[in-house]
Amino acid sequence: MMKVGRVRSRNCQGVTRRELLEVGGLSLLGLTLADQLQADELQRAKPQTSKQTSPTSCIFIFLEGGPSQFETFDPKPNAIDDVRGPYGNIATNVPGIQICELLPMLAERMDRYALIRSLTGFTGGHTARPALTGAVESLTTYGAVVTKLQDHAGAMPPYIHVGGKIFNTPGIGGGVLGSAYDPVEIADPLGKQVQLPNFSLSADVSAGRFSQRQELLGAIDQLRANANASPGVERLGTFYQRAVNMLTSNKVRDAFDLSLEPESRRTRYGANFFGQSLLMARRLVEAGTRFVQVKWYDWDGAWDIHGYNSTGIERMEEELCPRFDQGLSALLDDLQQRGMLDSTLVVAVGEMGRTPKINKWGGRDHWGACLFAWLAGGGIPGGTVVGQSDAKAAYPANDPVQPAELAATLYRLMGININADPRVRPFIGNASPVAALV
Repeated sequence: MMKVGRVRSRNCQGVTRRELLEVGGLSLLGLTLADQLQADELQRAKPQTSKQTSPTSCIFIFLEGGPSQFETFDPKPNAIDDVRGPYGNIATNVPGIQICELLPMLAERMDRYALIRSLTGFTGGHTARPALTGAVESLTTYGAVVTKLQDHAGAMPPYIHVGGKIFNTPGIGGGVLGSAYDPVEIADPLGKQVQLPNFSLSADVSAGRFSQRQELLGAIDQLRANANASPGVERLGTFYQRAVNMLTSNKVRDAFDLSLEPESRRTRYGANFFGQSLLMARRLVEAGTRFVQVKWYDWDGAWDIHGYNSTGIERMEEELCPRFDQGLSALLDDLQQRGMLDSTLVVAVGEMGRTPKINKWGGRDHWGACLFAWLAGGGIPGGTVVGQSDAKAAYPANDPVQPAELAATLYRLMGININADPRVRPFIGNASPVAALV
């Protein structure tokens, strides 16, 4: 039984953590959500060494499977047939820059995004670590670091993952920062109303029982008195009240409800998992989420076009590039029309590139030595191309960009002072941002 004011073992603020959790109603929302709110508040209470700029948000698109650089943003029209592949290149709206003909809508918008054609240092295997963390061995994602180092206010979760579980990378999320910094996971954005984990009443909790549980929060007042109005207890009370606010907020629920979007806009993004995931990401950022991680639809080969265990290069034309082209161009247009592009960084990258030579099954295999990254918004200079690959898109010919340098670029663009804030250094080492992009 809960013993208000009768604690046997006390913390430095006069009450046990167990009793505080009981008063807050651990079974109401779950420890993870409350701990996340507490972590946010404790971070705001610390002296800030980072120079904060505009509150930039990020939509980070993970192209699971590893897209081919040839059939997307680094075509090699002068290479031999089994390197070049079956597709041609087209001019973009920026003179002198060409991309693959499979991306006509993005070609018309080159002036709004930048490319890195010399990204390197990836493993060549199906692991999301370099792409989502900036380091081959790390499990601490960009979203977790941003949540840790940046202020977040409001009812929306600061870090959300849209899509299925990341393939072959167990434990990726909060990493060394702990599970409090794992993202809220939305496995399927489709449908009228997404079921929000930890945001809904369980089936055995009636409205009456919920009201009774809310009343438990009032017991914190007595604990505050017993602890001589300890600031720590005071703050903990607000964590649970904020958690209840998140649970009952119409704004939170509406942000996840794609049925509130006009059918024409949903159609523009594409009637598929990826397109609707991007539309939800825009809604989440607009509602106040700071970092949205979008995974290409669940693993069924995705961009992994070997040819022997799934279809080969032809799938780039039949399925992958059309969905990518439509969805990403729609997101660009939507963000610009809403005045959100300058304050929303959008990044798209996979876990590897593909082999220069087409294999005997008509596909391309794994290749970690050279791949692309796509960036827009958040201060990114549109129409910029960083680096070049060699004649076979096998290795960088100049200006190679390592994963940690991409990470440093992302953190800088999100307002983290990577020179003055020592807290970010464990996640980027000595890396500097890509000068052409910041």
